[in-house]
Amino acid sequence: MIKHKKVNKIGLNKVWKSGVGNRESGVENNFSASASSALFSALSPYRPLLTGIIGSLLTILSGCAFQSPEVVINNTKTVEDITQTATSTTAAIPRTVKTTPVDRQVLQQLERRLYQQLQVLMAKAQGARPDGYVYTVDLSQILYYAAGKKDSRLYLPLRDFATRNLIIDKKSDPYTKGFVLWRYRDGAPADASGTTEALRLAESLWLGSQTLGDETDRQLAMSILQGYTRHAQIDHDKWLIRNYFNLQTRAFANNSFLVGYDPDLLKIVAQVTGDRELKSVAQKSYATIREAATPSGLLYDIIQPEVLTLVPELKQLAIFSPNDVVKLANTCTVAERAVEEAPEVGQRVIRFALARMPNLNTYYYGRNGEPVIPQKAEIPTYACLVRLSAKLKEEKAMYAFLNPFVNHVEFMAQNINQFSLYTVGEALLALQSVSQFNPPGSRDRLQSSSVSMRGRV
Repeated sequence: MIKHKKVNKIGLNKVWKSGVGNRESGVENNFSASASSALFSALSPYRPLLTGIIGSLLTILSGCAFQSPEVVINNTKTVEDITQTATSTTAAIPRTVKTTPVDRQVLQQLERRLYQQLQVLMAKAQGARPDGYVYTVDLSQILYYAAGKKDSRLYLPLRDFATRNLIIDKKSDPYTKGFVLWRYRDGAPADASGTTEALRLAESLWLGSQTLGDETDRQLAMSILQGYTRHAQIDHDKWLIRNYFNLQTRAFANNSFLVGYDPDLLKIVAQVTGDRELKSVAQKSYATIREAATPSGLLYDIIQPEVLTLVPELKQLAIFSPNDVVKLANTCTVAERAVEEAPEVGQRVIRFALARMPNLNTYYYGRNGEPVIPQKAEIPTYACLVRLSAKLKEEKAMYAFLNPFVNHVEFMAQNINQFSLYTVGEALLALQSVSQFNPPGSRDRLQSSSVSMRGRV
């Protein structure tokens, strides 16, 4: 909790009382982990060499690391073959899955209830998790929601807190200008930047500058995105956005998480501002996301060119998920932010999920789409699938995911203390996307994030 210095409090208690209206989806910043991934640790030279070689060969032959055995042996399929096979999702919806619209009044009432409970959560702990840290991804989700609602009384104190405590801007350290801390606790030293966090905060400030008319927020968003691009690197001929910058050791991570890419945001900002660097990074990000496609239609999570020092001929092994395990919510999060130029990625994700309804799970194997453990999908997964369907204007798919989502959120509204601020934010953003959804053929513009952020020049 943030208690030691008044200046660093988010300052929401007064607002909430007036009645104003672990990144849990696997987006946790990996600074708390070793700079080397679990895979590279498993292949450490300190282990017997023979064991490492056998393990690598088994991985390759089983298709766990990127391609199915068919692709490895025949070499007849390409990433383009995999990603360009998406078609309409309608045929993929099982007959037992409900696709009828949910009553808008029910959704509005549910959103109001969650919004009121959000106020209580924020006032109780000033936005901090049980470990006392405010996590940037949590705050950014609420900030984006507030910007979409044009709720200045919610938006402004969060924006001010982020400006004071989360965005680095030191004259003595110009290189880190615009870097965003992945978490903050009053009195604790800043440990690392976060790339996912930078994108989410920039997105929120960019939208806020349009809905609430503050040019300073737009400048802040640009500063953050420019800092984000300095995380880029080419390693073993592989372009990537390094996952974080360690502010203590002054070193970048040597890996990248796919949830740290948002080409739609970069493309839209580049179109508005004419920034060539952002445009270039956006195009490279789209290519990276397409390259991460699994044979089953999901996306691998990690990029680590360092593994190529062990198997230099197998370039595809630089993109993988540990033991081939993919979290559906992570894949959806990435696909949701690449609909502008890679809609086929999102369509494949929707088809994958629909084909497994109504018994949707959390974890699947990338090579064959089989569930890893019998853990059912929860709010973050359904919330993302609702938003993704809305962005792609897949109306029937949206309602197929919305019906179980509403059941989960109803339970959360009755047991709010069992859920985190992150999960509440995921739910509110999904409800907001549905309220702004216009069916295909409507004359009104779909006010999804990718469209509404275009705004004014």
